[in-house]
Amino acid sequence: MVAATEFLLYEAARAQHVKEVIEPFLKKEGVVLCDRFSDATLAYQGYGRRINLKWIQRLNHLCSQGLRPNVTFLLDCPSDVGLKRAIQRNRTLKQEREDRLKGKRLNFTDG
Repeated sequence: MVAATEFLLYEAARAQHVKEVIEPFLKKEGVVLCDRFSDATLAYQGYGRRINLKWIQRLNHLCSQGLRPNVTFLLDCPSDVGLKRAIQRNRTLKQEREDRLKGKRLNFTDG
């Protein structure tokens, strides 16, 4: 899959998730926690896949309908530890395939 396709699929999923899950919950004055949002797109597709950062910012704004997190927590642990945990979790959940990004080398970029 080319980088642009991957980027657009993530943004499409975000638009759907915002409309179906996040927005209705916020209207009920709920608190929403996401394990990834627009910052992840900047990191993976912007810096990792080298997609134009202005495009990412514009499409993030459009697909999230202008919603932005009030706070972002960055949980920092060594990459190899995080990958081992993700692989173990997938095995525990009996998921056959690894996530596309988890299959990359620890320090990946395209280009």
